Amino acid sequence: MFDIPAPSSQNTPSPLSLLGRAGEGLEAPQVKLARLLESQKKIKENKGKPINFSQPILWQKDNPVFFPKTINVIQGKAGVHKSRLAETICAALLKIPESNRDLLDFKTNILTRYAVCYVDTERNLSDQLPYSLQQIQLKAGYNIQDHPYGFDYISLLEFGREERFDMLNIYLEHIRKQFPMHIFIVLDVITDCVFNFNDTKDSMKLIDMMNQSINRYDVTFICLIHENPGSTDKARGHLGTEILNKASTVIQIGFEKDAQNHNTDLIKVSYLKCRSSKKHEPFFVQYSDEEKGLILADYNTIQEAKENRNHKAALDETIELIGGFLKEPMSKTTLIEKLCFEMDCKERTIETRLKSIISTKLRILDGNGKGKILCKRLENKETIYYLST
Repeated sequence: MFDIPAPSSQNTPSPLSLLGRAGEGLEAPQVKLARLLESQKKIKENKGKPINFSQPILWQKDNPVFFPKTINVIQGKAGVHKSRLAETICAALLKIPESNRDLLDFKTNILTRYAVCYVDTERNLSDQLPYSLQQIQLKAGYNIQDHPYGFDYISLLEFGREERFDMLNIYLEHIRKQFPMHIFIVLDVITDCVFNFNDTKDSMKLIDMMNQSINRYDVTFICLIHENPGSTDKARGHLGTEILNKASTVIQIGFEKDAQNHNTDLIKVSYLKCRSSKKHEPFFVQYSDEEKGLILADYNTIQEAKENRNHKAALDETIELIGGFLKEPMSKTTLIEKLCFEMDCKERTIETRLKSIISTKLRILDGNGKGKILCKRLENKETIYYLST
């Protein structure tokens, strides 16, 4: 069990009071200089001795995921189970030694205790949030009637956006005194913790507060954030841009697509950023009604999805080549010969792809960038392929 280090002087103001005073311009230049020189002294002390880097707190299989005193991000589109992934991580941090529950292969040092403080901004207080908290406890080996020490939670839903930053600050001051151990603070979702996540001032105020907290106290942040609709990996707003720059580990979660670009049941968990280790390979999960949460995907499901992706990639390449070849109608023999040469595959494979492209009416860009569909007709007993609107 770790003690959270207290400020070196009883007169040293808290992060909350520092933020308030700095914002109001009440901190004298001499006080600011004293703080600057105090941090310089600590840097000098650490520079003069061998550096022992912190050991990871959480692993997934053999891959280190989260390190102490860091800011971390879980991002994804709406509805891709970001919160359920966070539930599993929280359960792994709170898991009792007697529990044999598998938690997506997430694991911690069983000899160390951690506190988890969950800050929710989206779910109602009657069933949605309580149910999620129940699932964390059950997965960690507790009963729903238990109130485990080190597991704390609040909702900011009933506070206006203009109040939420101050309320979050007050809460962090409170829990820091409550739990003399390393504290994981989950912000779900972080964009709802500020008045305007597109505003530079609001965004940087929150990020500065988190940076001050991880440098002064024994805390780690896990921030959940939505991705912009239509983008591949862009987190929402100015806050999303800045939090990704400051984060140590960034995890992306999202549904895998099939050949028609529809969501499948397979969910990919990727590492977009690993500042303290090499970048890990992604892993795959699924939602289980039986488990009421995420489970690791089985081998056959993963292989089937890979085959679908390969098929989609092959179709995309075939479509691009057809758009270049069919500036004018072309015989089946000539088109297949050209495609076999360019793609280094057999005639039967090309015929199957052409049939799929026609039956699904996939759009093909012609030489002028116009979307058309592949058609065929019979001329003098010969099949002719052409593009048509």
